[in-house]
Amino acid sequence: ILSRAGKIHYGTVEYKMTKANPLMQIPLGLTFAPKQVIATLRQTDTPTPYQNYCTHVYGSGTSYYMSVCMGANNGPTLETVPTGTYYVDYIAIE
Repeated sequence: ILSRAGKIHYGTVEYKMTKANPLMQIPLGLTFAPKQVIATLRQTDTPTPYQNYCTHVYGSGTSYYMSVCMGANNGPTLETVPTGTYYVDYIAIE
């Protein structure tokens, strides 16, 4: 199995959200076309239990992004993603 594994890349992307928006799209800045991408979102601000982030990784070729939206704590409506500094930690397999 190890002989079939691709090269593993990992890193962190810092993204500053300067204006609240319903959708945040963070470019991962990959320099290769990955076979698989695993990514997580984190923020270093004080957490609040009312921030429910929804994340999705999408893309093709070398252009991959994490899209982030925010859902309400008590229903199906979308909220705006607040300003702040966000980090995407990723693992990408070449």
